[in-house]
Amino acid sequence: MKNFLFKIYMLGFMALVVFFMVIIWKVTFAHILHEYHSRQEVQEIAKIKEEQAQKTEKSTFEKIILESEERVKHYLGYRILEEVRIKGHFHHIGFDIGPDQRSYCIKCHGDIPHDKIKELRAFLNMHAFFVSCEACHVRLDESVSTGIFKWYDRTSGEIVASPVTKSSPGSFRAKIIPFEKINGSIQRIDSDERINFALEFRQRERSLTEAQKSRAKKLIHKIVSKQPYLCEDCHQKENPLLPLEDIGYPKERIDSITSTEVVGMIKNYTKFYMPKMLHPGEETGKETAAPKEQS
Repeated sequence: MKNFLFKIYMLGFMALVVFFMVIIWKVTFAHILHEYHSRQEVQEIAKIKEEQAQKTEKSTFEKIILESEERVKHYLGYRILEEVRIKGHFHHIGFDIGPDQRSYCIKCHGDIPHDKIKELRAFLNMHAFFVSCEACHVRLDESVSTGIFKWYDRTSGEIVASPVTKSSPGSFRAKIIPFEKINGSIQRIDSDERINFALEFRQRERSLTEAQKSRAKKLIHKIVSKQPYLCEDCHQKENPLLPLEDIGYPKERIDSITSTEVVGMIKNYTKFYMPKMLHPGEETGKETAAPKEQS
């Protein structure tokens, strides 16, 4: 009998222990397990939503190019030209200029894009260090033209104050960019949307078909005019393309840029006579004509 009562007592004691263990678990640890499962459910739901969003929301580039039925030159790399500045000499200006991180064009065409006409390419490439490609190669329609030009920092891409009065010619770490009117507001022509589209094309280029590459290049170059501005459009006293005074050029620099010497050189000196040693096998005195190039 004693043995039986002892067994009953032990069973009751064990049941009581189990009961208290359940109470203690619920009070101290059960909420942790519940929160863990809740987080797992939330993460799974978020993952499902993200996958659905990726399927339904494609990037602008994918919509326009990858789904469209409708190649680019290799990047030439940045070249740092180092020359000793000769006081009073126009061309020996010395360069200490870093890469243009903002440019819409340079990532594909390089920082020295002009190479077709050897007699003028140095003159044009010199301008490319402080004038954006769009300033010369984009002719804005009257409806979007603003006549506004500003300087942007080559590294940060941010609009900055004019560096002209504080720097010697050619040493600017900024470039001139035109502004346009879009939906009634004024914005820089190298918008983030255009730049991101061009960069995404560069990243995806190898995986695109020839038709997709062609379509992308047409859209990237849509703003580029067939006939860019000519040198004399800016180097003239009457209504030059760039509002030189507004973008910070002092009077003496404006007079130099629009001087009759510069304009005359551009307009009149279109034939170059090279020494015979530069043209082996050609007749002495033979002239090499250089058609006028746009800037």
